[in-house]
Amino acid sequence: MKFFFIFISSLFSINQALADLDYHYYVDLTSVKNDKLTVKLTPPDISDKETIFMFPAMVPGTYDVYDFGRFVSNFKVEGKDGQIIKIEVIDKNSYKLSPANAIKEISYDVEDTWDTDIKENIVFEPGGTNIEEGKNFSLNTHGFFGYFKNKMDANFILEFTKPKGFYASTSLTDLKNGETKDIISVFNYHRLVDSPIMYSIPDTTTIQVGKAQVLISVYSPNKIVSSDFIARNLKELLFAQAEYLGGDLPIDKYAFLFYFSDKPSLSGAAGALEHSYSSFYYLPEADTLSLAQEIRDVSAHEFFHIVTPLSIHSKEIGDFDFNNPQMSKHLWLYEGLTEYAAHHMQVKTGLIEFDAFFELMVNKMKNARDNYNDTLPFTIMSKNVLTTYKKEYTNVYEKGALIGMCLDVMLRYYSHGNYGTQELMKDLSKKYGTSKSFNDDDLFNDIEKLTYKEVRYFLDNYVAGSKPLPYKEVFAMVGLTYTEQRVEERITLGGISVGYNPTTNRLVVLNTAKLDDFGKKLKFQEEDEILTFNNRKLTLDNMKDVLGGYMENAKPGDKLVIEVLRKDKKGNEIIKTLKAKVKPVKVTETDIIEVNDKATEQEIIARKAWLGIN
Repeated sequence: MKFFFIFISSLFSINQALADLDYHYYVDLTSVKNDKLTVKLTPPDISDKETIFMFPAMVPGTYDVYDFGRFVSNFKVEGKDGQIIKIEVIDKNSYKLSPANAIKEISYDVEDTWDTDIKENIVFEPGGTNIEEGKNFSLNTHGFFGYFKNKMDANFILEFTKPKGFYASTSLTDLKNGETKDIISVFNYHRLVDSPIMYSIPDTTTIQVGKAQVLISVYSPNKIVSSDFIARNLKELLFAQAEYLGGDLPIDKYAFLFYFSDKPSLSGAAGALEHSYSSFYYLPEADTLSLAQEIRDVSAHEFFHIVTPLSIHSKEIGDFDFNNPQMSKHLWLYEGLTEYAAHHMQVKTGLIEFDAFFELMVNKMKNARDNYNDTLPFTIMSKNVLTTYKKEYTNVYEKGALIGMCLDVMLRYYSHGNYGTQELMKDLSKKYGTSKSFNDDDLFNDIEKLTYKEVRYFLDNYVAGSKPLPYKEVFAMVGLTYTEQRVEERITLGGISVGYNPTTNRLVVLNTAKLDDFGKKLKFQEEDEILTFNNRKLTLDNMKDVLGGYMENAKPGDKLVIEVLRKDKKGNEIIKTLKAKVKPVKVTETDIIEVNDKATEQEIIARKAWLGIN
């Protein structure tokens, strides 16, 4: 019996000692003041006389320095036994505190980034924070919780007081739910920042994908979009992604957190931010029909980040420095290959048609050539993306994806269809994994060992080098011919750019800057809403049938009659009838991809392995 009591006493002492090493954070979501929340921290034991408390300047996936300390105010430090703690402001994100070993509690107020009065360097909403009293709290954790320098590997315990009925949607699994209080534990600061939390009245749906549990959580202020709708829209996609990755997902739980906004965003943009086990979405609250494919495309991209950077990442990401970030040279891998896989997966598993896939790739070719520096080595751009080449970053979704496509085709050709980027990513995941980072300078060597010398030549010359991507040579490997530019006569819609007005449920002329001769005869004007097209009512549902039928069947000399709703000079709506005889115009086509009837057996095998077609 004596030994029994000694054991219990020793165990208590050990647990108490471990607890003293933890960060204990407290946030009361029921106490919003001036659109701010107060955060309190009981810190881990600190033996040093002096320490630095920090908020992140930047977090992975944003590729922009936002200085989240800008949104913190009323920073206070209470000392043990009434001791005075000296606070020295180092910069926007950092405070020097002394004596550090006497700190009892730190408290501060956090303003959300979504409707802040700070208008400089606006935070892209999916990477920001939202405080809507009694409605929604979108907690990208880097915006609320700081850390002590050199103490990032401690346990973080978050205690939330919440409105009754609210639910914490997150990928984190160490979570104790209560009626008015939750406690969430995270094993280090990197994982904390990697794990957004959304609090609201729950609208959630869970999908089981193999061994992985996928949570879909939605906040839609006007109840236009539901988690059930998104789950039905994504279910087929998620199973296709699992198939694409070999049947098993490298995760046990994943969370899709969707916030749908009914008002314009400060940044003027919408989109998503990836995390290893979750993704956060800020999208317009629109008609579900118009959102369906957009949600699929964005979700497919973000979900594929469970491969990279989760399982494949360089030291710059694995040991990310939140306040002095160093960039990797391989954004083509993290973002480009992920973007490519998101679309390639859909065509290879039959979720989209081949024509739709090639249209996407051709648009990326045009965007990369027209809007970015096509001779800038991608590795140099990546390494300097926060400074010199900041404006080139979004090319990761254009040329970055095309690099992935070219690499996939080459691998299929040289392996006689047996090996592609799918297999390469699996092999790299096995070589590295979640807990092992690669050296930036070693990646090409490692890929060469797994593949072919020709692949190494491609990486050196077209990714690390300044040569434009060799589309002609690459497409030839899968029995396709590529023509960069060709002039031909064709029947057109007049050269207009068409969009959709969800309020009126009509197609609208967005841009007339590129009107051709036929469009000028019809006399289109911007903001014309198309009512009928050759006496057929035109809607989003029948657009493909009506316009596609015209493009396919119209002949020179045929009459085209279009009714549009137009505003006159006084702002009154009037119906105008636009008429013209169909006349072909000369069109300069670029990036034309066609099947080569004389393809070799090796090329046909590679094409079938690449896209599943002969």
